[in-house]
Amino acid sequence: MRRVGSEVIKQLLGGLLLVGCMGYAVAAADGEEPASAGVTTATTIRPAVATELADSALSRLRPEAAVWLELEGGGRTLGLFYPEQEPPANGALVILADVGDNAAAGVADELSQRLTARGWSVLAVGLPAPSPPLQRYLEALPEPADADAEGGAEEAKDDSGDDASVMIDVMASPTGENPEQVYRNRVRQSLVAAAAVLTERGYDQPALVGLGRASSHLMATDGELQGTPALIWVAPEFYPRDAAGLADKLDSGGEVAILELYASWGEASAASQRRWADLRRAGVEQLDRQPVALGRPLSAHGAGTLAGRIDAWLKAR
Repeated sequence: MRRVGSEVIKQLLGGLLLVGCMGYAVAAADGEEPASAGVTTATTIRPAVATELADSALSRLRPEAAVWLELEGGGRTLGLFYPEQEPPANGALVILADVGDNAAAGVADELSQRLTARGWSVLAVGLPAPSPPLQRYLEALPEPADADAEGGAEEAKDDSGDDASVMIDVMASPTGENPEQVYRNRVRQSLVAAAAVLTERGYDQPALVGLGRASSHLMATDGELQGTPALIWVAPEFYPRDAAGLADKLDSGGEVAILELYASWGEASAASQRRWADLRRAGVEQLDRQPVALGRPLSAHGAGTLAGRIDAWLKAR
């Protein structure tokens, strides 16, 4: 009895550690000083370091699945690897979690395990949330002048219709990259590293699955994931400038099959229809659309249905 109680306490402490580290990471990424009870800190932890702290806590909770992905510049991020339950595998997939979620967040975790039960190998990767200023910049509607802008101050409309000035400071990075480039490069490197890990373990080039906002990041791999057999968008939400350049990205990426699993009602359904029509007019033909009873944010309760759709579509190709 004492031994059981000890194990429960360990799990609870581990969970509290993970929550605390993840809260710390969010605050640091937003450029805020993390609050703590009775403790004063002199400096704010850099976002990349804070993210790694949260990943370290998660790796201790899930040691059997934890895989550290090495990024450029000495950074790293955590992936969770789920091998197929009955070898040989049908193939492999990289799942990029929705924005602000780690690799073990609700739907990513449940979807990974449902897919392994169907014979697939999965490596799930988290997607850190951008800072609030960067988030506003990413969500701003593109202006004609945006095409000529070179990082610096950009003007956009916020949701209320008022003008909002979003400053992208090119001096924020020693390499001269602005915060958007730094953020997108980190996500891109995570995807490339995840695909490399699966290849090293003997799996063929994996399909890429993007949950929600993660769908935008599947399109910006700069040719490093050429040969990807398929892209799968689950309840996709594209940043405005990404949506505007979607046809060009797909055209430059060569022939790749795409499955879009979209919410079967509301504005998400209408947006999916408009996107499909635009891409067809642009000559993109390998795009399959399937309505699914999805809500936002995505819930783990729908993971079984999503896994079934993804499994059937991949096997039919």
